[in-house]
Amino acid sequence: MNVKNAALVASYAASSGMLIKCPYCGAKTISLSDHCVCSWCEALIHKKISETSSGALSQAVSAIGQSYSSKDYNAAVSSCDSAYAASKSAWFLYLKGIILLSASNNETSLISYDKPGFMEENAAHRAAASKLYADSRLSLYKAISEAGKVSADSKALDTTFLQFIASFKLKDKAGAKHYLNELSEMGNTLASSYAKMLLFNLNGLYEESLMHAESLLTKKSFSVGALYYASLALFKLRKIPDAKALVGEAIKYISTPSALALHDDIMSFGKI
Repeated sequence: MNVKNAALVASYAASSGMLIKCPYCGAKTISLSDHCVCSWCEALIHKKISETSSGALSQAVSAIGQSYSSKDYNAAVSSCDSAYAASKSAWFLYLKGIILLSASNNETSLISYDKPGFMEENAAHRAAASKLYADSRLSLYKAISEAGKVSADSKALDTTFLQFIASFKLKDKAGAKHYLNELSEMGNTLASSYAKMLLFNLNGLYEESLMHAESLLTKKSFSVGALYYASLALFKLRKIPDAKALVGEAIKYISTPSALALHDDIMSFGKI
């Protein structure tokens, strides 16, 4: 992979492209076209949609981002519920699922074996993490189910992409493959290439995932999320110098917990 070229294209997109605000999580993503994959929640978003939300829905979306940033996961989940009630968009069920997953991971990170005594706090954190994880999966399954209620004749690209990305988050390889096949028939290169990149990653086929990531790091077809998945693939393939160079670029534009954790893992690799 040409890491230098990927970094140059990302820099070009940041300076010459546009920022598209996600109508679901509120994050802003650099893009070279009027549609892209959100750099935070990975929703398929369009510039026109990002400009139309207002009123109660807009307030709920703002509250989601603010609450998540301050790690007030309960408030973020409540705002997702409010946004879903106002819009009936299954994307907010999906977003609720990934926020609950973050909350579960946070509870797990609070488990410590350095404290004296019987560590009752650890048991509480472990139980909370398990409950949040189960709730996360339930919300993701609900998102897939609600999206599936749309008739086949009117099924939109973003609906199918939602079902794919939710299946990916659930690590449901069969489900993700099914929705990838549907995406491939819709003729949208960005959506299908992004989905292929993720599915190959899920299956541990990192060379193939890297190939699709590289195809999304050009001026003709650009997705900033490909920086993260390319960095991950390079790391898994133990191409450490390239991984270090690329992940350094990735976190300039992607601030998700997984991107920051990957950066730390790559940069600390080999250190004692």
